[in-house]
Amino acid sequence: MRSRGFLVGGMAMILSAGMLCAQKITENWIDKPYTQWDQEQVSELFNRSAWAQAKSFRGQGANVSRAGAARLGQHGTVTNMGAGGNTTSSFGTGRGGANTSSGSGSGSSGGGGTGAATEGTDMQEFSFTARLFSAQPIRDAYVRMLQIMNQYDGLPPDRQHAFDQQLDRFLHADFSQNVVITLSYHCNDPVAQLNLDKWFNSQTTDTLKQNAYLFSPIAGQLELFKYFPQQGGLGAEFVFPRLFKGEPILQPGAGNLRFQLSHPPLIHQLMYIDFDSKQMTYKNQFSY
Repeated sequence: MRSRGFLVGGMAMILSAGMLCAQKITENWIDKPYTQWDQEQVSELFNRSAWAQAKSFRGQGANVSRAGAARLGQHGTVTNMGAGGNTTSSFGTGRGGANTSSGSGSGSSGGGGTGAATEGTDMQEFSFTARLFSAQPIRDAYVRMLQIMNQYDGLPPDRQHAFDQQLDRFLHADFSQNVVITLSYHCNDPVAQLNLDKWFNSQTTDTLKQNAYLFSPIAGQLELFKYFPQQGGLGAEFVFPRLFKGEPILQPGAGNLRFQLSHPPLIHQLMYIDFDSKQMTYKNQFSY
């Protein structure tokens, strides 16, 4: 679809904007229509909010910028950096939505490019960001970022209408049956980044069913339903059921929703990221 270009191009801007010192989310602006958000506000919601949580890993590694084939090192401390991917062909066609039963795995970008390690650096730094893409605020923030990139506010009405139509299926995708988490990642070591890309791109739903889970305070452990590798958008896409015995797996204030991934490459340890249900109210509605 034509909107694929917008979606792929948007990621680089979002990641760079995410490095800014953004202001804390307040109801003063988050309750306004998303078309009124500025870039700093979009970045805050998309990168550091109840629906976007991050973790970082740091470990000693070889100077791979000088010797790419050298040992990649051991990995230690985990730090929770959270403060509380996908192209339109994925979300727009419902592969991450209610009817996720077919379609080849088009996914999303590894999230963050392949940044190079500085010459002489011997410390690898990994960062992972999990986003609840089935949550309306994340999709609103992403569409607004695309609007800002394409100077939407200054476009004539006919071009704004065409832009809106192009992204409408993505913005209003049906997630009544599924919860979709996208996982983007970055490493300052280019060799390690390449290995991460290879690993996530080679995985399938079957290979990850014993490694990727969603834990609900209501339903307990939920098995992975679908996985779509990254292909240049917003990260690898993990799809889980939204209902357990006919009821939603999460309710406001019920506890944390936890995404867990066992032993991603080079990290060699359990990684989990929590989303706090107490903070998931968006425009007076519970959204995840």
